[in-house]
This record gives sequence, structure tokens and C-alpha cells, in this order.
Amino acid sequence: MTWLFGKEKEAMSRGDIALFLYQNDKVRQSMAPRLRAINDDPAISFITFRPYFDSSAFPYVADRASDWFGAGHISRQDEDKFSKDTWLIYEHFASPVPKRGTFLGFDARSEGKTGKPPDWVESFHDQKSLTQQEFYRRCHIVLQPTDTTENWPRVGFEAMASGSVLIVDKRGGWEQMIEHGRTGWLCESPGDFIAFATKMAWEPHYQEDMAAAARERGLALGGLEASQESWRQVFDVIEEL
Repeated sequence: MTWLFGKEKEAMSRGDIALFLYQNDKVRQSMAPRLRAINDDPAISFITFRPYFDSSAFPYVADRASDWFGAGHISRQDEDKFSKDTWLIYEHFASPVPKRGTFLGFDARSEGKTGKPPDWVESFHDQKSLTQQEFYRRCHIVLQPTDTTENWPRVGFEAMASGSVLIVDKRGGWEQMIEHGRTGWLCESPGDFIAFATKMAWEPHYQEDMAAAARERGLALGGLEASQESWRQVFDVIEEL
């Protein structure tokens, strides 16, 4: 996680934890000094591993609609997964064809944060109402401003594998997953979200090139071989313990 739990700190102070595992190396670099301040035992290890993502469950969508432009948001329904500027961004990005919005993971909590969706945005409570695969098929872009800091978002792998270009916050795991301007867009303001979404809508061939590059990026980040090697290192440390 991107923060320390109270019981985690208590366990560290007692010396009950010998090994910490992280998916995100920046999180490891941030958390390790804070934990060592509680217990500076040099035998305690902090390791970053590479999780494996099975991309076969999310086929690449090459034949996307050209007579409308799809943008969407996929997450839990929690308030922090949404920005108060969500509808400002969605309403103000421009498209040469009609816009269609899809929100997967949306309920009263979400609406309490964002307000009521525009008429052109369709919302679904969870994957029982709309599959993740159908969500990505509908979305040329995943336009996802939030108020939370993501660790190593699975949504990133799903979108990259499916060919939906990510337009997300410039913080957390997104900064390591996305190569800005090549495999997605990292945003620091509502204006950034609006500008990059507009660019993708007006330049479909550029959007297709970015989607293809993002797919390769996702395969490299979440590939089986790299994951296996990182887990070998983890088990080597465990064996030494």
C-alpha cells in the first residue's frame, strides 16, 4: 500500500516482520526509511517484485467504432476513486463525433462525490452489470481523474492489454507504468485531462499508435518471465531467513 497501517508499525516495533514486499519501487523507497525509523535491524529486508498479469483475459480491441468516441472510468465505487472535477472534464473535452461515456463501478457514493452523470454517460454498479472486457471495448480512452494515489493499478494492465489509452493522474504507480505521450497521458490538472482527451478524439490514428505502444509496454511490465525472476529473488531471501 502507499501508507503504513497502525498494526504494521506495531509489528515492526516488536520485530515481528522480517520481509516487506512492494509492487512499486517508489513506494518501497518511501516506506522503508519510515519503517527503519521504527526498527533499524539491518536483517529486515525490503524488496520490490514484479506481479504477473495474464493479458489473455483482456484481448486487444483493434476494430473500434469511428462514428462515436468512447471515454470511461473503471474502479471501485469509493469516493476517493473519483475527482470532484469528473463531469467538468467529461463535458469539456471536445470530439468531432458524438461522445459516449461508460462508468463501471458507480453508485450513490460515487454520485455523492461527482454529482449526477450527464445524459450521454452510462453507469454500471459492478462487473455483474457490465463485464470489464465490454467496458474496454466501449472506451477509446480511460479518462480517470481521482483523488487517490494508486500503488500499481491493475486497471493499467487491463487497459493497456485492451487498447484503451490511459489518461490519468501524474502520481503513484501511474508515473512508472506510463511513458507520457507515448503509451498514455499523465495529468496534473483538469485542463490536462481535457486537452489530452480532446487530442485523442481528434487524432484517431495517433490514438491507435499509442494503444499499440501501450500494449507492448504492459506486456513488458507484467510479463511472466520478468515476474518469475523477481519471485526467485524473493524466495531466495525467504530461504535465507
